[in-house]
Amino acid sequence: MPQGAELHTADGRAEVLLTPSVFVRLGERTTIRMLANQLSNTRVELLAGSAVVDAAEPVPGQSVTLVYKNWSVRFLEEGVYRIDADPARLWVLQGKAEVSPGGQPALSVEQGLDLPLAAVLVPERFVEPPRDALSVWAEGRQQSISADNAIAANIQDPASMTLPDSGLDSFTYFPTLGLVASQPGLSSSYLLGSYQPGFNSLYLPGYTSLPLLFAVGSLGYPTSLPYLRPHPLPAYHPIPSSHPAPAHAATSVGVPHAGSQLGLHAAGHH
Repeated sequence: MPQGAELHTADGRAEVLLTPSVFVRLGERTTIRMLANQLSNTRVELLAGSAVVDAAEPVPGQSVTLVYKNWSVRFLEEGVYRIDADPARLWVLQGKAEVSPGGQPALSVEQGLDLPLAAVLVPERFVEPPRDALSVWAEGRQQSISADNAIAANIQDPASMTLPDSGLDSFTYFPTLGLVASQPGLSSSYLLGSYQPGFNSLYLPGYTSLPLLFAVGSLGYPTSLPYLRPHPLPAYHPIPSSHPAPAHAATSVGVPHAGSQLGLHAAGHH
């Protein structure tokens, strides 16, 4: 997205790679404007709707700020954050954020707190985070990327594998988690009738949700609990970054991040 450009969703959602370590995911009827697109100073303004920010551990020399009207939000730790425009509110689902009202001292907001964006900033502890179509879809996108990371880190060259290496948790050029579908083209996810909106894994074609081996946290893979995220693994880099790009789909456009370029993934109808 060039500086000054706007992105608007109607009846769909969109995912934008802001920096190599930060995604922003937009819900339906949401509009953002790119205020600045340098890696050292990426600034995005939320004009309407809701957005979920998925940030890896901060990288020196890179900075992301999300602006809503008079408030600026920086993401100080690896985590998941949500900002709604109506009513105006920040949710720190995981991590730690810093909110700067215009001309006033910055306020830190810890995990488990939400902050109504008002003239007087008073954080509140929430009991239940928002659970709507955006949060469910964002979780599926997050799971897809985490699964691809974990699989890529365990892929081995078959020529280098010995018999002890060929267990259930080993991978070759075509990793399938050691599970074989009962019919060609039919995965165990389909057999279980499980469907996770937003799940679209590069290494798990046909799966419509996180497979059981991942979901139970076995073999060292991530769990499917909301906002419980593994640290990014550097082995998989479809977009040159320390935080992998969204899995490829027919509606996806991957753009190598260099200078002011961004990666964009769209879902639904626009």
